[in-house]
Amino acid sequence: MEERKDSKNILVIDDSVLIRLMAKNILEAEGYNVEAAATAEEAMLKVKNRKELFDLVIVDINLPNQNGFEFIRKLKSEEKYRDIPVMILSADATAPSIRQAVEAGAVEYLIKPFKAAELVKRVVKLIGYIKEEDHYPELKELLKKEINRAKRSNVNLSLVLAQCEGKIRVEISKIAKQVKNRLRDIDTVFEIDKNTLALVLPVTGADGAVVVIKKVKGKLPGKWYFGIGTYPDNGKDEEELINFAKESLMKEISNLKQETAERKEI
Repeated sequence: MEERKDSKNILVIDDSVLIRLMAKNILEAEGYNVEAAATAEEAMLKVKNRKELFDLVIVDINLPNQNGFEFIRKLKSEEKYRDIPVMILSADATAPSIRQAVEAGAVEYLIKPFKAAELVKRVVKLIGYIKEEDHYPELKELLKKEINRAKRSNVNLSLVLAQCEGKIRVEISKIAKQVKNRLRDIDTVFEIDKNTLALVLPVTGADGAVVVIKKVKGKLPGKWYFGIGTYPDNGKDEEELINFAKESLMKEISNLKQETAERKEI
């Protein structure tokens, strides 16, 4: 496994508000520092005005005024950015576009629409992990056992990922206890990291998971987002179930933030 780093800075350039929000939320949840720009011109200003280099630049091809290929060539003309990796994020999957991206200086190409797990996988490949302890390995072990039980009994199992926006003033362990007090004895509340909880709900389908969220949501301090994955509909093993719940969580975060941004514009 690659060595984890203390901090990494990423610049995401896309004229779609939704794509910018999704990419930013997905990568920030993994511990990366992310800035976003809607145009190549805005992105270049961020590059030139920033003292510390971005460790990775993710850019769409079809940008207003100046396309992604032109931006990459301008970026690579800056000596300090010649060795900084660039990844294309585009709906254009044609061979000519991919070839042109490589010729311009891109080293990775991800097709839209994309899954959160795939984006993170590409980013990790290019710039490594972030140093942040989490407990996903332990969650996988727990889910593996619960999925085996659900399979034998031919019942559902739901995983809920709950993530708080920003820093929590209360210790996550205390919040976990509060949540557990509102659940059944067979349910498990698992601390993933300093602002994320996992709720493992045996014999519970997606509708039941929604009921659980409504039950605990009002008791949590701060603003929380939720993602649901249900066995066997959304995943046949623990890896698939976690990835689906992560995708669901990131979609909720992006959708709610986009709605907030649209209301502000109105």
